[in-house]
Amino acid sequence: MVLKLRQIEAFRSVMREGSMVRASSAMAITQPAISYLISGLEKEVGFELFSRRGGKLTPTPEALQLMAEVNRLYDGLDGIKAAAQQIANHERATVRVLLTQALASGRIMNAIGQFAVAHPGLKLDVDVDHRLTIMHRISSAQADLGILSLPPVMEGAIATKLFDSELLCVASAPGFLHGGVNVSPADLDGIPVVGIKPGGVIRPMVENWFATAGVSPKFVIEVGDAGAAIELVRAGLGVTIVTSISLPEHQRAGLITLPLDPIQNFEIGAIVPLMQHPNRAAQALVESLRVMKPPRNPDPCGGREFQPTEFLREEDKIQ
Repeated sequence: MVLKLRQIEAFRSVMREGSMVRASSAMAITQPAISYLISGLEKEVGFELFSRRGGKLTPTPEALQLMAEVNRLYDGLDGIKAAAQQIANHERATVRVLLTQALASGRIMNAIGQFAVAHPGLKLDVDVDHRLTIMHRISSAQADLGILSLPPVMEGAIATKLFDSELLCVASAPGFLHGGVNVSPADLDGIPVVGIKPGGVIRPMVENWFATAGVSPKFVIEVGDAGAAIELVRAGLGVTIVTSISLPEHQRAGLITLPLDPIQNFEIGAIVPLMQHPNRAAQALVESLRVMKPPRNPDPCGGREFQPTEFLREEDKIQ
């Protein structure tokens, strides 16, 4: 016995529609074609499926029994279709995401949350780790996606730029920054600076910025992450230099933020393991992060009221 799927489809359509005319319309084929398929199926199974008396088509008891099996078959196919749709929408996937501490709050985490909402059933495993550890775990395929300041070209990984992040000088009192629309190294000569400890990308950029101008920074305290530096400054301890992505808008109240002169930007990006079959859900997440709006510095005074002569800020310069 050799049953063809097209024969089963024709039989199911006739049973559901109640006539060969309506079945032919539903399948977009001619009525003779439907009759041919039903006849072929009857020949294969060895029994009549429909009685034709008085111009009325009536299913036989055997047809009703067969239809029960066909329904189970199509229920299974519907389950396969639903599963395929879930897989296509990343609803059965797992994505292991690693971020540096500076990127673990604010816009990026919010964008990850929006992606999760749009893909119910997606399992996200998110951890915060050091930059070098993230690079190692991605290149060795121990995680699916790393979000960090972009490293040089590295083996075993593919990097995608997300946006540029601007370095900002942050203070809690206008006297530290002497007014203006940006901050030069000379403006911070002798000013207490809360420094980010060496080991990341920020400290070398800051030291080079000072060194190029021949200014020796006055590091009064060093901390491991931008969040701690910002809170020390909020308490009145001088200034600090952090990335715009490290200072979400909701945390800027009571702070003054100005870009460095000259502007200092570096790239924030995503890295994924170099694999023959990459994680589709991780790639989709990267694409959603690429369209995320970059961090901005719209209000240098952080919502505080100052005289216009103290600070005059032009539109944000991040491209």
